[in-house]
Amino acid sequence: MALSTSIPTSPLFEIRQTAHSGRAVFAAQDIPADTLIWRCDDLALSVLIRDYRREVCGECFGYEHGRDLRIREASVGFAFCSMGCWTLWKQRAGEVGVQAWTAVETLVRTRSKEDADMADVGLPRPGMGEIREAWEGVEVQAALIRIAREVERDAKAMNGVVQIGGSVMATKQHRRALQKALMQPISPEIMSFCLSGILWKHNNPQHWSRLLALADDDMPYLDSDNLIAFTSTYLHLLSILPLPLLPLVTPKTLFLLSSRDAHNAFGIRSLEDDGSEYFGYGCWPDASYFNHSCGPNVEKSRDGRVWCFRAGRDIRKGEELCITYLSGQERKLSREQRMNMLKENWGFDCACLRCVEP
Repeated sequence: MALSTSIPTSPLFEIRQTAHSGRAVFAAQDIPADTLIWRCDDLALSVLIRDYRREVCGECFGYEHGRDLRIREASVGFAFCSMGCWTLWKQRAGEVGVQAWTAVETLVRTRSKEDADMADVGLPRPGMGEIREAWEGVEVQAALIRIAREVERDAKAMNGVVQIGGSVMATKQHRRALQKALMQPISPEIMSFCLSGILWKHNNPQHWSRLLALADDDMPYLDSDNLIAFTSTYLHLLSILPLPLLPLVTPKTLFLLSSRDAHNAFGIRSLEDDGSEYFGYGCWPDASYFNHSCGPNVEKSRDGRVWCFRAGRDIRKGEELCITYLSGQERKLSREQRMNMLKENWGFDCACLRCVEP
């Protein structure tokens, strides 16, 4: 498989295809300890758990030990540690993005608790056939919603039918499809996940190939309930997002976001206490090429929205550069506990030196 030009490059490292773990990062020269190897700021997808929205800055993910942040913007559903962060967030989101987050927050606040709180646990992961059937099953309703949304505001009503440019475009059937979608149970975290990716594509089309270049998972949904939550979210977003975003709200886009995020996400945690507070997660495409080791030679640290990767020791040319996917406390688990956790959360059997050596 040819490597994409969207893959990060540096004099310090190169990315190669391996026989055992897909693509991996290797030192292109000797790297002294504490050398900054890569600085990654391409956050493409992110979710802040709603329980932390009042305590964690929506821009820099700053956390003040559980205290509510000073600046709360209820209309968009986020809080900020400073006016500077609030301003930066608005600039990143853009005018359409602010409207989109406002629409999502308005819907969420009028409804009950998130669907995921009531989801069954331990259901089998849906296969490709079930996934295809689920997405195809909502397309008729989605088509009706698109017509209802795209009706111009100044269209003239005639005999219960709205006309656009002389063509019959929307009927009560179309509007009922939209209302039916809005009455379905909602999944706020999944809506946030999907909207963050849609806005990243809308605001950064030149960087979309970075996400496409990541390894994918063609069965990314945890269980059938998770798949249903995504198809329902698709209809919700079609029903409420600003019109300029509707061309991006497609099954293809939402599936792609899920398939690339499945094994490429980084946890957003507190910067103190070994990261014991888990606020959410995000996908930084350039950071996703570092493979895991329970005894890593590269240390990662988060500075606001940016991940920094530094050599944890002297590294020789040709060595694979590995980080750990484990939090501070998880690193102290036994080998069996670590391997079980990595298998459950990331889908691989760890074969690092720390796990295979006696």
